[in-house]
Amino acid sequence: MTSDQAMRASDRDRERASPVGSAMGGDVNRRVITSTGEFLDASRTGGIVPILVRPGAIHAELIRAHVGPLVADAVYCSLPLALRGETVADRVCLVVPMNRTGSGQLNGEPLIPGNLLAFGGSAEVAGASGAPFQCGILSVAPSALERTATALGIKSHPPGEGEFCVAPVVDRGRLGKVFGLLSRTVNHHKNAVLTKREASAIERAFLEVAVRSLAGDSSRSWPYQSARLTSVKIARSCEDYARKWRYQNVTLADLCEASGVSERRVRSAFHECYQMSPTAYLRVTALNAVRRELVEGPHLRGAVSRAAADWGFWHLSRFAAQYRELFGESPRHTLSHRAPLSQAAAN
Repeated sequence: MTSDQAMRASDRDRERASPVGSAMGGDVNRRVITSTGEFLDASRTGGIVPILVRPGAIHAELIRAHVGPLVADAVYCSLPLALRGETVADRVCLVVPMNRTGSGQLNGEPLIPGNLLAFGGSAEVAGASGAPFQCGILSVAPSALERTATALGIKSHPPGEGEFCVAPVVDRGRLGKVFGLLSRTVNHHKNAVLTKREASAIERAFLEVAVRSLAGDSSRSWPYQSARLTSVKIARSCEDYARKWRYQNVTLADLCEASGVSERRVRSAFHECYQMSPTAYLRVTALNAVRRELVEGPHLRGAVSRAAADWGFWHLSRFAAQYRELFGESPRHTLSHRAPLSQAAAN
């Protein structure tokens, strides 16, 4: 069973055992990340893969609380990064930007305070955040939202499987206080346990704010696959094309043909999505792909040169310099440091 499957099974057990408004206590844990390896470990971030886009010292904090039928995360990251992947199936994921000013976007929508970005299960996610970035994330079973809406006597509009929508946050002050409470609970500690009263109050606050926010105008909701041709869709089509060819000899003209738009529109799409040019973004994406292959792949002779060539880097000394600049270590160091972990996981 993978970590994601274990988390979903645990969440289902909690939901069956704890009806809305009567949580049986909750667990809160805090993780501080200061290494590139841990930050880019996809197994720790579910289906959303972080892509490092700029070198620098890494400091990230994740505070996670399991409360009744929901999982609440308070996230802080010191570095700008790109994100791509999809949400967990059979869960609604709600992202609440906490920065005082907007910084980045998800699926073409700005990450600004007051926005609630709602993803249905197995919904595609693509975007980038500036630095520093702070947000709150709620993962909850659709049935819990339905029960809360019924109890409040209102009609809510959560996104369905594969859907994405944006709604204005109702009662931002209350939401901010609850996330702040989680942060204070584990301040200077790694783990903490909530009392039944604390867990019940936190669960009720999160669910009520989510349901009331999603009860607003849902006209901006759509299945991601049938979205209009926005910047995020243009960038995604270019990424898919480049990845299909493993970033080898991909030109800007190729990206224009793959997306069906002009060179100027391709450039503006990548700038809006990732604050980078198409060539710069695809280069760092390829470097991240090489690193994942070195971390997760078998330890074979010539693994570094093989992985570099597979992802379009033919000039090995230039590749090594770019790799070191981005990740702060040589590709051979990554291979020697991570290979034992990969072999242990395989066994």
